[in-house]
Amino acid sequence: MQSQKRHEHVFIISDATGATAERVINAALVQFEDVVPVFKKFPFVKTTAEIDEILASAQQLDAIVIYSLVSREIREWIHANKHRWRIYLIDLLGPILKDMERLWHMIPKLRPGILEGVGEETYRLANSIDYSLKHDDGQNIDTIGLADLVILGLSRTSKTPTSLYLACNHNLKVANVPIVIDTPLPEEINTIRAPIIGFTIEAKRLALLRSRRLLYAGAADYSDLESIQAEILCCNKIYRQIRGLHIINVTYHPIEEIAKSVLQSARLI
Repeated sequence: MQSQKRHEHVFIISDATGATAERVINAALVQFEDVVPVFKKFPFVKTTAEIDEILASAQQLDAIVIYSLVSREIREWIHANKHRWRIYLIDLLGPILKDMERLWHMIPKLRPGILEGVGEETYRLANSIDYSLKHDDGQNIDTIGLADLVILGLSRTSKTPTSLYLACNHNLKVANVPIVIDTPLPEEINTIRAPIIGFTIEAKRLALLRSRRLLYAGAADYSDLESIQAEILCCNKIYRQIRGLHIINVTYHPIEEIAKSVLQSARLI
């Protein structure tokens, strides 16, 4: 008769990506055929407050906690406070670093992410791109406060390609929100701390761009010049109501130039 598998919660805490710690733990756990690990990874942890919250969650699930932390201060804090949590804690790096320090009489750099430097950069880039895709055209407004940058503008003013260019080439989480005539902006726009950029464009140029997308838009006045002029007036009125907003004219400019202007206006370069 086949034995029943045990599901065990395993928390992995790291001050880098946690990828190395996960590989090590997987290499060990694969030797236990009757255990099915349920991993929860906490990368880029930097403070004892974060550790405290994670360990409280681990206790609720009776989880095993493996931590791969370079910071001696945080490791010592965990050791000094481990009696507060009824959980099993495994220090992955601490004992190895201590033994090597004694063996070679050398002080380690204690800088997180040296081994995973490329991986960490890739992880952050993937997060920026994922965020920008999920926050295209006003989506997921409830998490717009996590953006590094917010772009506003009428339809077909290069908001989406500029957002993705900035995400891919400058590792920025960018949200873009459309300006729609007679429709108020989401209230969250007034509370975010990230730089806000407003795109503007000449009416004739916008009419030309929209005429190429008329079938996609499905609206008779989408490329009508008078309607577009009214939209631009409405857009400018909205811009004047947003404190600290920077306006960029995107008429005839390629995405690379627009992105550079955005970075300069937002003082990100």
